Amino acid sequence: MSPSAADFSGLAASLDVANVDTDSIIPIQYCINRDRPHFDVGLFRNWRFDEDGQALDFVLNREPWNKARILIAGPNFGCGSSREMAVWALADFGIRCVIAPGFGEIFYNNCFHNGVLAATVSAVDCEQLHQLATSEPYLDLIIDVVAKSIRHRDDTAITFELDEMRSSMLLDGVDPITATLHRIDTIEAFEARDRARRPWAQIPGTGSSTNT
Repeated sequence: MSPSAADFSGLAASLDVANVDTDSIIPIQYCINRDRPHFDVGLFRNWRFDEDGQALDFVLNREPWNKARILIAGPNFGCGSSREMAVWALADFGIRCVIAPGFGEIFYNNCFHNGVLAATVSAVDCEQLHQLATSEPYLDLIIDVVAKSIRHRDDTAITFELDEMRSSMLLDGVDPITATLHRIDTIEAFEARDRARRPWAQIPGTGSSTNT
């Protein structure tokens, strides 16, 4: 198992619900006056506990999924407000990877800023994972960021979408600017080709084109 697989692999829990918004992931009252790594107290608070703080029958309250590292979710997971604390709550709980057919755009970006893999898979593949997670006593998944693959014990591979910049952010623990600068040779090669192809578009004395 590669280091990338070890970082994001583990027990998977199924939450087959569409359009889970960030307020459901962490209600607003749990977003304030709190320090990391304690945002997990608010994770799915209204789904995990009643008004008296008593645990409800929710997947992340049950053994062994209360130790899940992977959450298999429904389409449009993390929609709604832009609160980054939704990702903090998942990460503080121990979730390193969320698998879904689609994500709220801001939530998706926030995942990678916080070292959480948001793995976009097809609806068919996601449904297969939900079925496996609910039909087996437990489902361990091997996540390989480099290969962009998800494997389970019968070694069937499911691929997920991931661009090079976000892959670098996860594997190297860097921000988007640093991840981009890791490809400086590619950037400089493109600029050299562009100068040769469009000399008329270059700003004199700068080596830059007029559209940069």
